[in-house]
Amino acid sequence: MHIAMKQLNRKIMVARRHGANNVAMALAGKVLQFPLSVIFRGDKWHLRGFHTTNYKKVAVELAGAVPGRLDVVAEVGCGLGDILNRVPARRRLGFDIDRAAIRWARFLQRFAGGECEFDVGSFDALIRSEVKDIDLVIMMGWFHYMPDDWIRDQMRALLSSKRVRYVMVDEFPEQEGRISQIFDVFGVRVERRHDWQDDKNLLLYRSDA
Repeated sequence: MHIAMKQLNRKIMVARRHGANNVAMALAGKVLQFPLSVIFRGDKWHLRGFHTTNYKKVAVELAGAVPGRLDVVAEVGCGLGDILNRVPARRRLGFDIDRAAIRWARFLQRFAGGECEFDVGSFDALIRSEVKDIDLVIMMGWFHYMPDDWIRDQMRALLSSKRVRYVMVDEFPEQEGRISQIFDVFGVRVERRHDWQDDKNLLLYRSDA
């Protein structure tokens, strides 16, 4: 009972911080998206939409802090494109290994009027793409699952094949220092912002120094 009350109080606090309008939009989005999750057989995790997910809002704000014009932005692990769709760039590329998520994201683009390009894959797909210069690469919410050496190898391959100006990653509290230590080798950290909801940090690196 005590645990249930704590969880309820936590949900109420989160709802208050996001505001009534955002909560209403999030609930409406879940109602509309749930049938699509069944049709596309997508992970229900994707129903956690933009309006009540603080790290996604912070990621969009942090993308806005990148100096200069954003011509090309790529997101590896893009899901349904909640972040990518809101980053102002001339061209936006989204990659995810979840085929169901990519089919779902492409379907949503037809009705949202978005101009994101979605493809199945990870770093491999981004490296194979024809773009040579990328202003920002976003990678949120999945590096903590991967071995350090795998991350380093993928980043070396990416940076040797593309000119990347900035990289955005996140770091969970239980692994504090791990991701930043890896990426400190590949660039200069220019900004760090905290996500109060999931208690993690978002890090922005300049990688073409």
